[in-house]
Amino acid sequence: MTVYYVAIGDNGTSGPITGCGDSLVATTTAPVRFTDQVGPSIRTLLANKNRAVGLSGLVNVLYQSNLTYLGGELDGSTITIYLSGQFMLSGVCDIPRAKAQLEFTAMAASGATNARVFVNGRPIDDVLSLK
Repeated sequence: MTVYYVAIGDNGTSGPITGCGDSLVATTTAPVRFTDQVGPSIRTLLANKNRAVGLSGLVNVLYQSNLTYLGGELDGSTITIYLSGQFMLSGVCDIPRAKAQLEFTAMAASGATNARVFVNGRPIDDVLSLK
């Protein structure tokens, strides 16, 4: 199972660039077999309540958030996931980091190339907007 975390200040060296000059880095757990890989992957990400990911130097910006995975659906190359709850982030740079962690974890689990995330029925961009 693949779950994405953030390498703060890595500037895209270790993976796709996100946040404020950070990288998104794929981590893998021991092989796990599920019919639906998306639910277990997102639940694993949301269940991690530690900011630091072991001694890897990676960070989970979702660690304080109170989010629950409700379901997902794959339509062509787009995975859509539905969450409920609230984000608890530590600053403006955590907004794109959180979005990227969720989207990339869902895409890795589903094989999709695009992801959409809804929280409490609203698009993640609206939920995380500072406006």
